[in-house]
Amino acid sequence: MWSSLIAITTKLLTILYSFTHNYGVTIILLAILIRLILYPLMQKQMVSMREIQKIQPLMKAVQDKYKDDKERLNKELMALYKEHKVNPMGGCLPLLIQMPILILLFQTLRVFEYLDPITNNVAGGFLWIAKYYNVIEGGETIAKAGLALSERLITLPGNGIFGLQYIGILPFLVAGVMYIQQKMTSTESTTGQGGDSAQQTQKMMIVVMPLIIGFMSFSLPSGLTLYWFTSTLLGIGQQYMINKNVSSANKTLETKVIN
Repeated sequence: MWSSLIAITTKLLTILYSFTHNYGVTIILLAILIRLILYPLMQKQMVSMREIQKIQPLMKAVQDKYKDDKERLNKELMALYKEHKVNPMGGCLPLLIQMPILILLFQTLRVFEYLDPITNNVAGGFLWIAKYYNVIEGGETIAKAGLALSERLITLPGNGIFGLQYIGILPFLVAGVMYIQQKMTSTESTTGQGGDSAQQTQKMMIVVMPLIIGFMSFSLPSGLTLYWFTSTLLGIGQQYMINKNVSSANKTLETKVIN
């Protein structure tokens, strides 16, 4: 089944390339296509997370009231979630959905040949990423597409730093957009002042997770990093629209209450 999915993804990349004539643009289109397919589910989960923000004062009141009774506390919190139709784990679902997709693309893009079907030449370049690099595999020097390898804008001397041999731009961009997305989707208990150790841990993860993902991206195929950056950027746009609509709805509600 996994091999069939890789074959389908490879065929889809080839079809999209016939329209774009650039594999970098093809990967961006693929990210947009997958985002469109996942849009209804992602929209539901993003809205759910914003709804959790609205009931933060109620959650805090319940936590203060039943802080000495953990069983009653959990029961009351679940009742609160049910009443307001929110899922406290909703923020994790988008990442869980995307992980199999990222694994599939990793398996596909690292072996994808990025060949131009007309000239049969390697055409795996995009912007500052070279079309190909000469690498040694099995004792032979072959031309490997730039998008199939980690980004190689800067080559580090010697054995590299922390196991990294090459430095590129995309990993920094991925870390940046992931940090923005984390800030946009975090709840008030995460971004507010004070709070217990769990809240402090969540606040720390807003910074730590993008750094980890950015560091990992230095070793990933740049085609996958480009997909990740594009997908996250689209997610930020979607979250911005949700946040804007929620803010407008809250202002309308406040106006009605005042009047």
